[in-house]
This record gives sequence, C-alpha cells and structure tokens, in this order.
Amino acid sequence: MAKGWRDQAAGLRALIGPRPCRSISLNGGRGGSGATTLAINLAAALAEREREVLLLDEFEGMSNSMHRLRVAGGYDFESVLRREVSLADAVVLSAAGFGILPISARPQMLAGLNERELAWLATEFEMLTAETDFLLLDTRPTTLSGVPSLSLAADDVLVIVSQNAESITDAYATLKILYTEYARREFRILVNRVERLSDAEMIFERISSVARQYLGDGIRLRLVGYVPEDELLKRATRLGRSVIEAFPDAESSHAFRQLADAMLRWKRSGHHTETPGHFVYRLVESSRILTDRLQR
Repeated sequence: MAKGWRDQAAGLRALIGPRPCRSISLNGGRGGSGATTLAINLAAALAEREREVLLLDEFEGMSNSMHRLRVAGGYDFESVLRREVSLADAVVLSAAGFGILPISARPQMLAGLNERELAWLATEFEMLTAETDFLLLDTRPTTLSGVPSLSLAADDVLVIVSQNAESITDAYATLKILYTEYARREFRILVNRVERLSDAEMIFERISSVARQYLGDGIRLRLVGYVPEDELLKRATRLGRSVIEAFPDAESSHAFRQLADAMLRWKRSGHHTETPGHFVYRLVESSRILTDRLQR
C-alpha cells in the first residue's frame, strides 16, 4: 500500500529532480480550532498540487484522521516500534491521494529506543519518505501534559486558532510552552472559522500583542492565512471526505488551495531537518526530554 502511494509522482519527480522534505506541525487546542480538519484538507490541497504528502496522526480513536475519512486502519506505531511490522505496513492511502501514518506512542517507549533500534527506525523512515515533499503532523494539543514531542520534532510549528476564547487562550499557551520550555522561536499562525481577512488579522494582532508583552521580542510570529467558516466544509467532514474532493468550488476549497500554494513558497526555518531520518532522531530526542521532565 505504501509503495503505491510513493510511486504516484515518480515520473514527475524524475523530470524535475528531488525536493527536500519539510515537516510541519499543526497544533490546535480547545475551542474547536479544527486542526485535524485543517490537516486533512491541507494534505488534500498539496496532493492536488502534485506533491507527495504523508500525514502523521498523533490522535487515536474517533478523533483521528483515518476515522474522519472512513479509512480502515491497520497497524499502530507501537507495533512498528516493537518491530512486529515495518513502518510502511502502517501507512494507509486516502482517497485524496495522500498517505496517513498513525504515530501515536507513549513518549517513554520512544525514549527507550537504543541506538541500534533508533538507527533502524530512521532507515525505515528514510525509505518510506524517499519521495515525500511534506510531512504534516496532526499533533495533540501542546497544552496537555506530556505531549509536545511531534511539535518539537517539526521544522515548522503552525498554530491553529479560532475566534473562540478557549482557542485563543490555548494558542498563547502553546506559544509560551514551546518558547520558554523548548526553545522554539518561530511560529506560523493560521486563523480558522472567520468570515474575512480583517477578522483573522484582528485575532493575530491580539495574540501577537500578548506574546510580545509577556514573552519579549525573541518570539517571532507570522500570519499565514485564514480559512472561512463554510457549511460545505462541515458537510464534507460529515461525508468522510476532504472538501476539495466533495465540493471543489467551495469557498474553503479555494482557501486551502491558496494556503497550499503559499506553503510551497515558505522559506526554510532554523529548525529545518536535513533528511527525514533526522526527523526521527529529533522525535526520539524530544521524547527523551519530555520523559525526563515527567519523571522529575
């Protein structure tokens, strides 16, 4: 299954040459930020742009992307870590043309990998993502205890916020934790479920002002866009499909395409990983840091 997903753009890649893989964490919170819905639809928009996308899903059960898309799951990530199956065996292919890899695991299990096991996992990841352009990481909220490993491993952190008060509070809490406790400095902000750009700019300025006041000038925030409140997006979600597939002319479909085009032009951050294998090393190291903190 994973091989078929990797081979989709092989001909095009042979013509234009290799592109470096980029990992982006989508981090939401309470208040209906809609991070999983955004992750699914951004992946679909990038796939529509002939990019190879792998969605790493940190959620379990009814809240994960496979359940949302009515995709039958296979092996979980801990089965991979126990070397019962290969990493490729755990990948499922969505109808929108992107792969989904469940990556939920206890931080202690990742932290406990020895160097040989870590090298094996990195090699598996290199092989799996050899043709991948984007790793989109649907992460559990950083405001919960013991969870920010994927956010720490990503090249870019994309914080999802809506106009809901709880969502704004959690967005700031995410920035504060990753900035003060894990030395992240650069963040991209995406505003969800607003009617117009001016609404998004107002919410972004509110967060930026609070961040500058309490965290100082070292933190760097950038508004990357917004997704409008759209009944067709909600309907597509209920149908178990991306809005781009179900309603290609919906207002939200155009917004996701515009954001995908912007993502193709993003400059590399200071946290850019040289290869997908390095992403695994960063993931495991962040799990070790997190495990040390939980044991204190």
